[in-house]
Amino acid sequence: MSNTALALVITGWFSACLRAQWPFVFLTLLLVLCPSEGRAQQEGFDRESYYRAVEYCRGDVSRPMALSSDRGILCFDGILARDLDLSQARDLREDGLIVVRSPGGNAAPAIVLSDLIRDRHATVVVYDYCFSACAVFLLIASHRTYVLRGSLVVWHNPNSSDPNHPYCTALTAPRGGGPKKLQRGPCRDGTFEAALSSAWPEVNRFFKYRAVDPLFEAPSDSLYVRTIVRNLYAETGVYRDIGWTLNPRYYPRLFKAKILYEAYPESQDEVDDMLARLHMKWKVIYDP
Repeated sequence: MSNTALALVITGWFSACLRAQWPFVFLTLLLVLCPSEGRAQQEGFDRESYYRAVEYCRGDVSRPMALSSDRGILCFDGILARDLDLSQARDLREDGLIVVRSPGGNAAPAIVLSDLIRDRHATVVVYDYCFSACAVFLLIASHRTYVLRGSLVVWHNPNSSDPNHPYCTALTAPRGGGPKKLQRGPCRDGTFEAALSSAWPEVNRFFKYRAVDPLFEAPSDSLYVRTIVRNLYAETGVYRDIGWTLNPRYYPRLFKAKILYEAYPESQDEVDDMLARLHMKWKVIYDP
């Protein structure tokens, strides 16, 4: 068929749509030519198996880590402690599941655990909550992540629990450009260490394989959240220990992992209610 003939056919089809039930016909064409976003997102995910795995991990298993007898499910429920025993993670079978609930913790074990997960092509399943280092690292550890309905994922600037190596705070321009953001990290001569490549080489290596932008700097945020956090700090010059959510619409531009979020909170009130239900005394900014 020539281009001219094809154009006439398309023009005739649209004319027919306008004369008849054009909204229904147009929607049908979209569904045929462009797979729906929901169907595209669901591809490769097995919701029922994830819920069964979460039920198993909520049960009578060891904490913070447990491996199912068939080595198909690795449960992690606890703090990412510096001395975390990762031996069971090494036994997780290929294409298994890691079911995560964590308030965060230390970056070093989070990175090692993430690498083990990725090497085994495991799917990350988040339930209830995933805060701070859990969101920064485990959420994007592997190639696919599924966040169950009712789960709260919260990003957060890093803290140091070592009094001999405190963290400093500064408003700096991100390497990838954009407005200044509040950042925290190791101090050098009483000021924030801006050279992250020398301060946190393992963190940079981690994101090299998991972030879309090679100049990405953690923790992830939106311009909305960045403005609020930055302004709160600029008012007093005092760091406030505040977390934030991140709307899933930003994920494809930030992370290489395919992340499916069953239900993102709809308001600040919902986030506050979730925190109260989880008995967590965090201050969390809702990203609309």
